[in-house]
Amino acid sequence: MFSKIKRYILRKKISERMHPADRVVMALDKANNVGMVCEITDEDSYKAIFRIFSGLQQKGKNVHLIGYINEKFVPFYCLQQLSADYFCNKQLNWYGEPNMVQVQDFINEEFDILLDFNYRYHVPVDFILSTSAARFVIGSCKEYADVYDLLLQTEIGNYTQFINSVSVYTRKLSGNE
Repeated sequence: MFSKIKRYILRKKISERMHPADRVVMALDKANNVGMVCEITDEDSYKAIFRIFSGLQQKGKNVHLIGYINEKFVPFYCLQQLSADYFCNKQLNWYGEPNMVQVQDFINEEFDILLDFNYRYHVPVDFILSTSAARFVIGSCKEYADVYDLLLQTEIGNYTQFINSVSVYTRKLSGNE
C-alpha cells in the first residue's frame, strides 16, 4: 500500500515539475552540452562509465555526469568532481526524489543530449529523466520508453556499444550522414 502512495506522490511531483518539451534532434558529434545518467553497480561499471565520460570531455564537450548508487552509501571509488556527482539511497526522500542540490542543478541544465546508461528501473532515475530540461533524451531501458526521445536496443551493460549506437543513430536522424 505504501508503495502505491509513494508512486502516486512521485507521479504528482513529476507532473508539476516537467519542463516543456522543446525537443531537438542533434547528432552526438554536434552536441556541446551532454548529460549522462547512470547506475554505478560496482567499480567496473564506474570505470566503464568514467572512460566514456572522459572520452566525451577529450572531444571538447561539456559533460555532466550524475550517478546513482542503489546502496546506503556512495562507495570510495566514486570520486566527486566538478562535473561528476553521485548519490545513494540515503540522499532520497521517502518517496524517491533525490535531495541534493547537484541533482536539481543537473535537472535544470538544458543539455543538448541527455544519455541514460541505465538498464534497470529506479525511481530516482525516473524522476531525473522525467523532469530534465534536456532537449533530446536517449536511453535503452524499456521502462523509461515514455520519457526517451530515442530508445535504442543494446546489450545490457555494454556501455561502449550504447555510446556507439547513439553516435550512429543521432547522425542518421539529424541528417548528418
